[in-house]
Amino acid sequence: MKPSEIQFAQNLQALSAPQCRRIVEALVQDSLTIKDLSKLCKLTPGSIDKHLEILIQAGLVKVRSVGGAKKAHLQASKFKPTLDWFNKLSN
Repeated sequence: MKPSEIQFAQNLQALSAPQCRRIVEALVQDSLTIKDLSKLCKLTPGSIDKHLEILIQAGLVKVRSVGGAKKAHLQASKFKPTLDWFNKLSN
């Protein structure tokens, strides 16, 4: 499989969980701490960590430490293979 096909499959798998989709939707506007994600997504910090790991493994999110807090941000370019596929369907 080509790298774009692998990324496409990883995206679909990661986004199959509604909790992961809620996290992605929350991160569209800005990078957020685990605490902020927990409040916005109405999920426990443990659930946020669990689902962030799924998104990290797919390459859709990166997490870094900022002032002692973990902050998550989207890797928007990783969504391209999936968006391209959906765009083909709409043409």
